Amino acid sequence: MISLVIPPNNAIQKIMGFLNDEYAQAANIKSKQTMTSVQGAITSTREKLKLYKKIPVNGLIVFCGTILMDDNKTEKKLTLDIEPFRPCQSFMYKCENKFIPECLNYLLEDDEKFGFIIVDGGGSLFATL
Repeated sequence: MISLVIPPNNAIQKIMGFLNDEYAQAANIKSKQTMTSVQGAITSTREKLKLYKKIPVNGLIVFCGTILMDDNKTEKKLTLDIEPFRPCQSFMYKCENKFIPECLNYLLEDDEKFGFIIVDGGGSLFATL
């Protein structure tokens, strides 16, 4: 399974070149099944990137791989491309046996602060959250 984070202002051609190098290196994997899975995921990722003329304003996050369905027998190829609403911070490429969703954590951070004023008969409290 491939987890790929592309920051804004990167060229598609540069990322495609990187994926081509990874595809060539995957040919050195000893296990035929693992090699086929990795090369298939890289090929699917390249095909997804071909749909883009350039990287979106905030970057691009791609998850690609084969997942096992609920019946534990059938497999399904899954490719997700996410255009985040905040700019990606740095480039990341991981090819492992699971997706790396932690790269999305920065999207959960909140920039807004809220103020609280609590007043009772004994005093007051001013706080921000």
